[in-house]
Amino acid sequence: MKLIDDFKCVLPSICLITDDPYRVKMIAAHYLDNVEIFTETRGQVGLMGKFNSIPLFVMSVGIGITSTMAYLTELCSKNKIERIVYFGDCVTNDYSLPVGSITYIKKAYENDKYYDVSDNLLKYVEIIMKKNNINAHACVTTTNDNYLIEKKYITSEESRLLDFTTSAIYRINKSNTKVESLSILNVCENVNTNERIDEAVRQSGCHSAIMLALHSLIF
Repeated sequence: MKLIDDFKCVLPSICLITDDPYRVKMIAAHYLDNVEIFTETRGQVGLMGKFNSIPLFVMSVGIGITSTMAYLTELCSKNKIERIVYFGDCVTNDYSLPVGSITYIKKAYENDKYYDVSDNLLKYVEIIMKKNNINAHACVTTTNDNYLIEKKYITSEESRLLDFTTSAIYRINKSNTKVESLSILNVCENVNTNERIDEAVRQSGCHSAIMLALHSLIF
């Protein structure tokens, strides 16, 4: 199954992925220089550019494990990808994590298995936060497909967040030692307070979260 256009350019080895093609365009417009498009197949968008003079690419991969793994598998099989940072949304039931909070994920549970973040990227995040005065919470996340149907947030003992993408990305750390991956999430809903983030704010994302993601890529 072809997910990405055939393109004649060589992609950079570092990439920022996200769920929404509109968010890709927003990141490119506000944070990158020398932007050019390399794919728009199936409604997803891939753009190349430079951040602080370092080449990288930004691409949307849809929502959920299946879509994310399909795109990452094709990207990694055809290109020399060394570092992946995901920026997306998550849900929480923790009163101490208000809507709009930024989180970086240390561990992701999926069907009683768990996958860890890249050790190097975890160290980089803490340095970058301190250097750029960014406030983000270290969290554990879980995947629970029943949430979409029943709106029941079932967590592991450690987890504070629910998302549908991180575990797919962190599998790469375990299966491919040449690729480092990190997930940075914006809390868009608290199921205990029923508070939700404004859609315009969710689409654009949080400036601090995007800066944390981009600096983690080029560190």
